[in-house]
Amino acid sequence: MKRLSLKIRIFSAALLALLLFIPMIAYALERAYVGSLSHAMLERMRVQTLTLISEFEIIGNISNMPELIINGQFNLPESGLYGIITHGNTVIWKSLSSMNWPVPMVPSLPAVGEDQFIQIQQNSRTFFLHTYTAEFSNGEEFRTFNFHVFQDKRSFDAEVMHFRTTLWYWLGIISIILLTLLYFTLQTALRPIGRLVNEILRIEKGNANRITDQYPTELEKLKSNLNHLLNTEENQRQRYKNSLGDLAHSLKTPLAVLSGLPDLPAQGREPVEQINNIIQRQLKRAVAGTGSRWNQKTLIRPIAQKLCSAMSKVYRDKDIDFELNITKDIGFFGDETDLMEMLGNLVDNACKAAESKVIIEAKRTDSQLSICVADDGPGIPEDKRQLLIERGKRLDSYESGQGIGMAVVSDLVSAYEGRLLIDNGMLGGAVITMEFPLSK
Repeated sequence: MKRLSLKIRIFSAALLALLLFIPMIAYALERAYVGSLSHAMLERMRVQTLTLISEFEIIGNISNMPELIINGQFNLPESGLYGIITHGNTVIWKSLSSMNWPVPMVPSLPAVGEDQFIQIQQNSRTFFLHTYTAEFSNGEEFRTFNFHVFQDKRSFDAEVMHFRTTLWYWLGIISIILLTLLYFTLQTALRPIGRLVNEILRIEKGNANRITDQYPTELEKLKSNLNHLLNTEENQRQRYKNSLGDLAHSLKTPLAVLSGLPDLPAQGREPVEQINNIIQRQLKRAVAGTGSRWNQKTLIRPIAQKLCSAMSKVYRDKDIDFELNITKDIGFFGDETDLMEMLGNLVDNACKAAESKVIIEAKRTDSQLSICVADDGPGIPEDKRQLLIERGKRLDSYESGQGIGMAVVSDLVSAYEGRLLIDNGMLGGAVITMEFPLSK
């Protein structure tokens, strides 16, 4: 979850809200519709019951109902609307629609002058039942009659199902419209952040030095802070380089004077030379990697071509064949001098060991840059490979081509948080690879 983008998080939250909100809205609307439909059914059945009451009359001890009722559904067999009149537990009249219809048992009867509206089951079918109890006088006494109207619930359920289908259809369309609007709103709202990210990526790749685009108020402060950070880092790096340059210059003159003394013993010249080499090495190590890899991109191929041109002159007697497998756009995110120092030492060592061929390759993935130098020489013994890449080891006592230069390479690669790999392969000789991590 921590790696999900803001767009995905906001859109997922909105989608979750819709998934919870839409069913709740659908349930509430359906309940409201069913309640309204049930009330309309009650009112309609009350009218139908009153129709039966208005048609009913009692003469003496004989009750009378017309053959046909005003409401035509009472006159059609199996119409779904049934009328029943009872006196006590005796059915004294049935509508034509209920002639072949078994009369359900009514669980309870309302008091005189009152009605009830319930649902009952009959042969796996559900019916609405409206019952009204009334008293009629035959001239001598009052007699109680129950007027029952049964309505098949299938038509009611069909209306509810039609409403539910229509409701979900339109809610689905509304949800799609809302999600579409939300998506385009997010695209518009987050576009400045995308532009800012792209500018930062351009700085990382070395194609820009500062963030220059205009952004909304909320991002302008971030833009200013990032530019201030870049300015501070660059100034600090420049001061660091100047201080180290001054230090190197201050030490260089006394060492030159010391080494030029005519009466300096021979055993003293070697320590002086070692001190000079150590100073150069540590200065190079201190400066390496201090620059921001955001805004420096050094193309590798031109550097490699310069080195090959120089080495072909230095080792003219070997007539070395140089092969470059480097595309034009592959770059090293660091100082050009550092790249020249590292690659120059590796190519120089390869030329010293090579018989006739040296290969320089550079490959890049999303997370790593690899620079490889191979030769067709005798290779490096396996028992000495690890010593060459261990930090803190003194390398100046090794064979020709693996002296102080490899120490500088090892320190520079470590300063750029990379690693140095030594193996034999390709042409049969040594293969030395520098691997540098790339920001994602």
